Amino acid sequence: MQLSKQLLIFCATSILAVGCGGGGGGGNTTPTTSVASSSAVSSSSSSSSSSSSVASSSSSSSSSSSSTASGFAFCALLTSDPDGDGIGLENDKSCQMRTGFDITAEMGMGWNLGNTMDASGNKANPLDDETYWGNPKTTKANMAALKAAGFKTLRLPVSWDDHTGASPDFTIDSAWMSRVEEIANYALDNGMYVIVNIHHNTGWENPTLANEANAKARLQKLWTQIATRFEKYDHHLIFETMNEPRDQKVESDSSDDDWWGNDSNYFTVLNRLNAAALDVIRATGGNNKKRLVMMPGYTAGVAEHQLSAVVIPNDKMVALSVHSYTSYNFALNLGAGSVSTFGAGDQTEIDAIFNRIDSKFLKKGIPVIMGEWGSTDKNNLAERIKQAKYYAQKSSTYKVPLVVWDNGNLATFDPNKSQGEIMGLFNRNNNTWVFPTILDAIMGGGK
Repeated sequence: MQLSKQLLIFCATSILAVGCGGGGGGGNTTPTTSVASSSAVSSSSSSSSSSSSVASSSSSSSSSSSSTASGFAFCALLTSDPDGDGIGLENDKSCQMRTGFDITAEMGMGWNLGNTMDASGNKANPLDDETYWGNPKTTKANMAALKAAGFKTLRLPVSWDDHTGASPDFTIDSAWMSRVEEIANYALDNGMYVIVNIHHNTGWENPTLANEANAKARLQKLWTQIATRFEKYDHHLIFETMNEPRDQKVESDSSDDDWWGNDSNYFTVLNRLNAAALDVIRATGGNNKKRLVMMPGYTAGVAEHQLSAVVIPNDKMVALSVHSYTSYNFALNLGAGSVSTFGAGDQTEIDAIFNRIDSKFLKKGIPVIMGEWGSTDKNNLAERIKQAKYYAQKSSTYKVPLVVWDNGNLATFDPNKSQGEIMGLFNRNNNTWVFPTILDAIMGGGK
């Protein structure tokens, strides 16, 4: 989610252009949504892939010894399949490589470490950005509590802008990179999946034709460094190229163009930026040759025109990343038009979103991960439970992993105060659940 400076977030989305974030777009034709050729490394498009043991972490796959439909155990290395036929060889024994769908099937329900490593703005000490927006330092106990609650995936949003050197190298501060890796290992050590991304930025990612060369250069420099650092990790580590890419330069006008993407050039440039990020990730070699990589469309939105514009590179270990705060008036809006009830119209809207995801991607062999969803507190717990249960049911039906957004804001809702979005579910200070009934809805909604 895209945040305003300081503690809380405000997401100026339109009803279906849900999510908030970063930059991408360009060209004068609108691409179609399906697997398409691109500059992505073709060797990564094997019919199946993935699964390994983390070289420096105890998060070795508990399922690596399980049997697949072919009768083979899953391979322990992402690089065990040089000929791309989906069958690897380890210790003189055949093994089955994981596909993207194998991984998404294992990801289950996930949780976002929001407003933490994606926080920014502490000019006095950038390394203290982790706590700058009001959340405590992340601990291993936090991850143990999440795992105990039933979460299988941690999304680790990261802002890198306060922690990189100047052009042209954009060298990432080693201490910040190490802290990102340390937190990732807290979850990986518990056998969880971890999504590492590029989250908030200062507008360098804007998907305009004029900015494309600059965005591509910086994006590739960052991903080369991140991918190299995490190359040794197994299939439990997933990369997400960008968060919610959009043209932030038009954010202040009244057109909503930054969220809706009314300029087809945005979509074309964004598709090229995603492919460029994938290229350098694959080029770092090793486990990154077949690691699952998530990539978003414009704003990670789920509107018809946003999804239709997405071009997924010819690489079967790529998943579409989407965000869905539906409906906006219920889930996020705190101003004019805000509603506190979750009704039949909201259900219909969510149905339409999952139907689009299914027809445009899942049925075409492209996995989908909903990296953000949720609702802000409006003193409407019963309605939020309904929303959470409905999303969980859809997740179960379509086998799309859900990663709930948690910004750590644990305030008590007061309609007479400006509090921003109150989306804290988990108290990171004492590892308890502020809304255990929402947690129950998330975990039990699909049953």
